[in-house]
Amino acid sequence: MADALAMAAGNVLGVGELRQARGWSRQLAEHPLLAEAGHHATSWLLVTEALAGQGDQVLTDSATFLDAWEHSGRQRSFVLGPAAASVAMIHGLRGDHDARATWLAIADRAGPVLHHRHGHGAVFDALVLLHHEDADAALGRLAPEPEQVWKWACWVWLHWYVALRAEASVLAGHPDARARVDAARSVVAGNPVATAPLDRAQALLDDDLTRQLAAARAFDAAGCRYQSARTLLLAGSGHAAAGTAALADLGLAPVAVG
Repeated sequence: MADALAMAAGNVLGVGELRQARGWSRQLAEHPLLAEAGHHATSWLLVTEALAGQGDQVLTDSATFLDAWEHSGRQRSFVLGPAAASVAMIHGLRGDHDARATWLAIADRAGPVLHHRHGHGAVFDALVLLHHEDADAALGRLAPEPEQVWKWACWVWLHWYVALRAEASVLAGHPDARARVDAARSVVAGNPVATAPLDRAQALLDDDLTRQLAAARAFDAAGCRYQSARTLLLAGSGHAAAGTAALADLGLAPVAVG
C-alpha cells in the first residue's frame, strides 16, 4: 500500500493533478508502516506541497524529513532528492538563500546526482530564478533540449521542464520563444498545471491581459495557488497587490536574513 500511494502521488503529479497528488501524499505521510521513516513518509508530500506553494507547511514538514533522514544514516534514494530540493525551492521563494543552499546540499546527498542536475533540480531551480525575475538564468538552467535530458526529466518532471523552458524563453526574449510555446503544448496536452504557464506565456507575448487573468484562474482551479499569485504579479497594474497578498498568505513573502 505504501508503494502504491507513492506511485500514485508521482503519477498524478506528473500529469498535473496537483490536488490528487497532495491527497495521495498525505495518505502516504500518515501510513503507519512509515511511522519511523519520516523522510520517506513525507517525501512526496513535501514535493506536492511545494509545487502548490504551501510554504509554511513545507517548512513544518521539512523538520520531520530532516530528522528522520539524519537518523537513517543519510540515505540516498530516488524519492529523497526531489523532496529535499523542493524544500530548497521554498526557501528560495522566500528569499532565504542561506537556507536554500543548506537544502541544496542535502538534495545533492539524498538523491541521484544526474536527476538533480537535469530533472527535478532544473525544475525547482528554474522556479526560483523566475520568481526572482532572472529569466536569463532560468533559461540557462533549462538550456538542454528536452530530448537531451529526457532520461532524467521523464515521468514526473518532463511536463514541468518543457513548460518552464517555454515560459523562460518568453520572459528572456529568446527568438524562438513563440515556437517553444507551441512545441510545448503538444507535450503537455491534458495537463492543467503545465498548460496554464503556456497560456500565461502566450498572453505575455500577445500583451493579452484577459488571457493572463484566465491563466491565474486556471492555476487556482488546479490547486496551484503559488502560480496563480505569480500570474497576478506578472499581470501588473491593479493585480500586483493581490498577487503580493496571496504570496504572503502562502508564507512566500521575502524574509529578512542575515
